[in-house]
Amino acid sequence: MFAVGKEPLDQNKKEAVMRRLLSGVLLLALLSASLLGVIALGDSVDPPNGVVLGWTMNDVHHTMSFSWYTSTAEAGDTIYYDTQTRNGDATAYAYSVTSDEPPEVIIGRKGDEEGYTHKVTVTGLEPYTDYYFVVGGSGGYSKELKFRTIPEDLNSITFVVGGDTRQGALDFPEGRNTISKLMAKHDPYFVIHVGDYIERAFEASEWKELTDHIQDAWITSTGYSIPIVPVIGNHEVGRTAAPEGDYTAPEGGFYEFEVASEDARLYYQFLNIPDPKLWYSLDIVPYLRFFGLNSETYTDPTMAETEQYDWFKNLLIDAQGVTWKIAGFHRPPFAEYGGQGRSTNFWPLFDAYHVDVTVSGHEHFYARSHPLNLGLTDGSYVAFEKGTVNVTPGGWGAPLSTEYPRWWNACGPISEYNFTVFDVSPTALHVTAINGNNSVIDEFTIRKGVVGSETVLRTRGEDSYADDVTGPPPLVSFGAGTYPPILSVGKVGKGAVAAGGLAWNCINDEWKKGQLDVLFDILFQHMVPGAKNVLWYEGYGVAHNTEACSDMVAALEALGYTVSGDATEPITPALLAGYDIVIIPQLRLGSPYVGGNPDLLPWTDVEALKDFVAGGKGLLVMDAHDYGGNNWARVQDKILEGVGADMTLQSDGVYDWVDNWQGRGWQPMGAVDPSTDIGAAYVKRTGDTAIEIWEVSTVVPIPAFFLEKVPAGERTIVDGRRTETDARVIIETMAGGEGYVRIQKAPPSIVKKSAEVSYGAAEEAPAANKLVVVDVSTDVPSDLIRWPITVEVYYSQDAFDASGIASEEQLALYYWDIEQGMWRLCPESGVNTVRNCVTAAAYHLTRFAILPKK
Repeated sequence: MFAVGKEPLDQNKKEAVMRRLLSGVLLLALLSASLLGVIALGDSVDPPNGVVLGWTMNDVHHTMSFSWYTSTAEAGDTIYYDTQTRNGDATAYAYSVTSDEPPEVIIGRKGDEEGYTHKVTVTGLEPYTDYYFVVGGSGGYSKELKFRTIPEDLNSITFVVGGDTRQGALDFPEGRNTISKLMAKHDPYFVIHVGDYIERAFEASEWKELTDHIQDAWITSTGYSIPIVPVIGNHEVGRTAAPEGDYTAPEGGFYEFEVASEDARLYYQFLNIPDPKLWYSLDIVPYLRFFGLNSETYTDPTMAETEQYDWFKNLLIDAQGVTWKIAGFHRPPFAEYGGQGRSTNFWPLFDAYHVDVTVSGHEHFYARSHPLNLGLTDGSYVAFEKGTVNVTPGGWGAPLSTEYPRWWNACGPISEYNFTVFDVSPTALHVTAINGNNSVIDEFTIRKGVVGSETVLRTRGEDSYADDVTGPPPLVSFGAGTYPPILSVGKVGKGAVAAGGLAWNCINDEWKKGQLDVLFDILFQHMVPGAKNVLWYEGYGVAHNTEACSDMVAALEALGYTVSGDATEPITPALLAGYDIVIIPQLRLGSPYVGGNPDLLPWTDVEALKDFVAGGKGLLVMDAHDYGGNNWARVQDKILEGVGADMTLQSDGVYDWVDNWQGRGWQPMGAVDPSTDIGAAYVKRTGDTAIEIWEVSTVVPIPAFFLEKVPAGERTIVDGRRTETDARVIIETMAGGEGYVRIQKAPPSIVKKSAEVSYGAAEEAPAANKLVVVDVSTDVPSDLIRWPITVEVYYSQDAFDASGIASEEQLALYYWDIEQGMWRLCPESGVNTVRNCVTAAAYHLTRFAILPKK
């Protein structure tokens, strides 16, 4: 493997060394004057500039590397550091390290000598420790800065990823500086820069300006200098001679292809790069490893020069026990506009060894792909646990570019300045993309070792089923032998949410003491260990209040809880303060024959509940059997969706005419799942799995949906692809038209009612060859929307190939006409077969489907 710094000196470097020796005569004179007291220690004759931190060793807990530049070689190569401030007095610091490598001359674009870079690495540092330091020597010292080492046992780590800080934009450097200022407020431990730091590879003045900027602007809110983890980009590379093979003709006299480190010499001089430098890996914490790859050199494994491929493969084999693997390289694997380094060559290794996320730049926008596994299929996306997500935060100040979205995009491309914040723990990787206005433009989470919501209570009898009587048709039907689910619970942020069709079950005389009260006790302690204070909310038309459920309240109080009923409207943070658990026992807003009207529940109430759960508290949301119009599932589901739960209550009713407890089908026997923690605890307390339930409804995992608040008086792209709903809505509102837009991907097939159905609402008629079906709704008043709006629905190539439709040119967007009970062609429908997108104008919001034209 090519070893940086091990090459023999070329003629230019030899001449530079001679010039350096001659310049030393002048500095010796200055040093002699200093010793005679003419120049005091700390005076700045040739002070350090552009102090940049990073790592040259694969040890972020005990080492830190530093680089800077000066005008002369003899200005000083020492770092003075301490665990407490010394206010820049070099003589007062407890420790010092002088570099054992000579300064390296800076050879500029025209071959001129333009100063020297200095580097020093400090080892033997303590993890999770603050250090204060200055660098320099006889030429002067930097101002005092401080850094921190990364703890070895960090529960979670925050870092930033972004790239393309180079010149070229009309507003440079303002755009770059804005992003740097915003990112520093997130207090990252480091920044992964994905390339294109400067415009011209060998323009020394650009590197000096950049490193000066990093020294001054990359400072956290608590004063720490932020280290940089570099990835090389095409603008860092320049060759005057073509490498072997057929490569892109040079622009400005340089080939953007790296054969040796000399082809990117200033990149290696000004930054601290882990060994072996051309590519490297960095162990951040035990559960996270980063691979810095090089897309600007040989990547094709069939070429003898491609040493990087086997190196990467061997390290991936070694990293199979690491929870999170992130790879960085400059040119993204998709939408590459030429270039010699092809990152697509790495993709088989991503598939084989499951790299979780790749980060890249080059494209001057923000974009994110769905999880992809090209080894399985190149025609559709897969689940997170089976694929790799590519994130492209390439908008740190370079001239912005635009591109249309493709089917593999989960978000973007968004032509805005941007950066991303990664928050990684042993169980979750969360990414937030932020633009230059400090607004979140994308957000996603990948989880490992943490299950979603789990069902803890079902019906017991094999003859039990669920029937849709009134209200919206259920997303999932349950015929005989399906054991309909009644209660589910899951973690949401730091808190927990439970949902169940048990609202009627709580009223007096309809439950058995020692069963439901015990289940609630176990549930509450599971959600919030040590919980004592419970709010039984009674506003918004609640019928199952503390009076109607006084026996349950008394039973819970006998178990040590303080249960308070409160009908205050609206729900506010002040109302929720002091409680551990909040019970929503079916809010009755709107007509129950259509599942209620969620628009009557203010979003501010939902947001208050969301913050309550995010603070580590528990929320129980209940609904009930829909017989006689007694189900308000759409209202309760607004809460579940708003707080981020992955389950939804259905407008149905559960029956069992064989296994019930009073001879009536609507009073089926239930059973806890003993394989769950809650079920096991219930069996331990009661000696049985059985529980008597009454007039219950079902709870199911929610299909993919996306919810976004749109501002008034603006045009907004609501990108539901961020949560795999495969649709975007472009909506413009008028003054006063603030509200939410909701997109939900429908199940892949028509829901059929159970065979036992005796009565109920009309079903949607099936349509042949539907590729994608989405439901779109909003609570923005219709008269405050500028109609039409644009609806885009995306399909995968695999879905089209399996549809049996003869040609993609036949595809069109249809909407479901509720009044007529039929699919109708949307106006101005069209298909873009390159993007796998069908789009149309819409004059109202409903269900939309991609169908072949009739």
